[in-house]
Amino acid sequence: MAKYFIYPLSGQTTAYGVTSGELNSSNADDFTANASVTNHTRLTDNSITSAATYQGVWDAVRIDKGGAATNTVTAVAFHCTGDNTAGFRITTSTETDEALGTIIYDETAVTKGWNVKLDVTAADTERYWYAIADEGALSVVTEIIIGNQLDLTNIILGGTEGVNYGNDIIKTKGGHEFSIKQHGAQRFWNLTLNHISSSYKTTLQNFKRSMDGSYHNFLYYDGTSYHYVYMDESSLSFKEVAFGVYNANIKLIEAF
Repeated sequence: MAKYFIYPLSGQTTAYGVTSGELNSSNADDFTANASVTNHTRLTDNSITSAATYQGVWDAVRIDKGGAATNTVTAVAFHCTGDNTAGFRITTSTETDEALGTIIYDETAVTKGWNVKLDVTAADTERYWYAIADEGALSVVTEIIIGNQLDLTNIILGGTEGVNYGNDIIKTKGGHEFSIKQHGAQRFWNLTLNHISSSYKTTLQNFKRSMDGSYHNFLYYDGTSYHYVYMDESSLSFKEVAFGVYNANIKLIEAF
């Protein structure tokens, strides 16, 4: 199965303006900023631990992609803490107060984990994104990734994965040992990419630059499941093995 990343537009979690509001009940195209959605900034805070709360039907959050963000979006994903039968809709628009320019995602229910929409066509002119509870109250959405899909090629068999349990062993001068737990169980994946082209090397370098190295979290699809991860700082150092041909390693660490 194909493996790929879904990663946010450069600077998503630091440059976006995120505004709570609601749509007009008689004309669902009109967005008015107010306090209808609580904890709305949780949707782009680089974490899946806490959810925004939509208190009723047509509550909405406007996400500003930024005037300088000219990237064309090809994938959208959002994470939920549980299943919910309330509908959820994601749309784009060139306007600050018109929410239904282009419908990107529209389902009558959401599922626990990652809900993903690939093959999105959203031009760079569509600056404003609206995340809308279009059937009723909703309090399970923790994070939205608006960005791009990066297919992983030339991955060799034999990559490793495992779990770091966060235990540090400290030995005293008397020889006694103590275990200090720094964090809970955290998965990791080591991927090796061999014989990649110069153009694909540039694609990977641009991806790493967009993520500011290990700063931003993103999605890794391993062929079966989605995992929320960040990239170790040592990742994507390239070794030229023939003219214009490179090998590289990527270490992914589970994010929360």
